[in-house]
Amino acid sequence: MIKIEHVSKSYGDIKAVDDVSLKIDDGEIFGIVGYSGAGKSTLLRTINQLEKVDEGVIDIDGVDITKLDIKALREKRRKIGMIFQHFDLLWSKTVLDNIAFPLELIKVDKETRREKAKEVAKRVGLEDKLDVYPSTLSGGQKQRVAIARALISEPNILLSDEATSALDPKTTDDILELLKKINKEYQITIVLITHQMEVVQKICHRLAVMADGKVIEDGRVDDIFKDPKQDLTKKLIQTVDTGLDVEKMAIDLKAKYPEGHLLRLTFDQKSSGEPILYEVGNKLHIPFNIVSANIKNTQVGPLGVMYIHIEKRHDIAKIIEELQKDEVKVEVI
Repeated sequence: MIKIEHVSKSYGDIKAVDDVSLKIDDGEIFGIVGYSGAGKSTLLRTINQLEKVDEGVIDIDGVDITKLDIKALREKRRKIGMIFQHFDLLWSKTVLDNIAFPLELIKVDKETRREKAKEVAKRVGLEDKLDVYPSTLSGGQKQRVAIARALISEPNILLSDEATSALDPKTTDDILELLKKINKEYQITIVLITHQMEVVQKICHRLAVMADGKVIEDGRVDDIFKDPKQDLTKKLIQTVDTGLDVEKMAIDLKAKYPEGHLLRLTFDQKSSGEPILYEVGNKLHIPFNIVSANIKNTQVGPLGVMYIHIEKRHDIAKIIEELQKDEVKVEVI
């Protein structure tokens, strides 16, 4: 378990991380999301002490790593792998030697580290690329090399610093599936930072939203996506729902439907597979106009979002009441 307790980190007058406390359970995928400058990368790097904290505790399995001396911290870091946005590969070394490099640094003999690198390369789908150089690889393949290099020391924790933000959507999905596989098969705790809510939605069990160095909201992915509390979280989530700017969408919908009511409905794993809208419409004799709808899978189950228009003559309060009986979250826009 990782316990981050009242951690702060400043650079001069800028407080990059401001009194942050989080708990990350063993074997989960935990996302930290926010816009640029929110403090995500700094917070992530405090977990392996690449960034020293000014205040607070980083407790990993009962050990406060902020108190460790250099030798003990180096030993602890061997069980904390890290992957980066821009891969950080050694261009003069082959894929095999890039993967094996962490073992070379700790003086593991050449034959042992090469055999271990071959095993890890197979796990990430690179067994046919061992003798080539990074310059010949695609972005997704380079990130697989970086993941394999992080895994070769058999870490308990894997830190991901915007590992998919430089990749195209298809490659991003492939890398996320690989991380999910690694998490499931080897029970490695993964902590990832991203500004892409789509990434959090697809892969994470729980998440924290950061702004101005603070955690403004955290919890289970399905709970936060269904019922976000903070305005920033709502904006991030609604943009994922529609693929559009939320404020612009609201303006466009109101212009298109100047009369009546516009509702945003959120369905969780319990309600997304049920014909709730059909049943409520039949019960109240109301025709719903579906403006936009989608359903996406998360680590903890499906999540559906729908925008509907209802004519002004209908009792909006009664409609909301009936939908909420079936645990549908309703917002008037």
